[in-house]
Amino acid sequence: MSENSRAMARDGWFDGKGIDLHRDDFLETHAGWKRYMEDGQITAGEILEQEARITHMLKQIEDSLNDEQHARLTKILLEYEVLVNMALIHYPSVVDKERYWSLCFQNPR
Repeated sequence: MSENSRAMARDGWFDGKGIDLHRDDFLETHAGWKRYMEDGQITAGEILEQEARITHMLKQIEDSLNDEQHARLTKILLEYEVLVNMALIHYPSVVDKERYWSLCFQNPR
């Protein structure tokens, strides 16, 4: 365990006491995100850079996981990939905010 890990108290992801995966708050303070968004565009190179960052972080923890944890995290990461790909396909409707909000509040099925 690194010194940083020991100094930081564990914050439950969904306990209502901390960040709770609030992306907006995280993005406001994330240096990489700020740099990526400076010109108002995301390049393929920036996407690959972020992918490499995540891959590096996962490689650092993979050996510390037991088989059950590894399998569970693998499933979560794959489900997250589904979410990311859904967002990429849905993105054009998000850009057109008027259209997006009209879609969000139509009669639910």
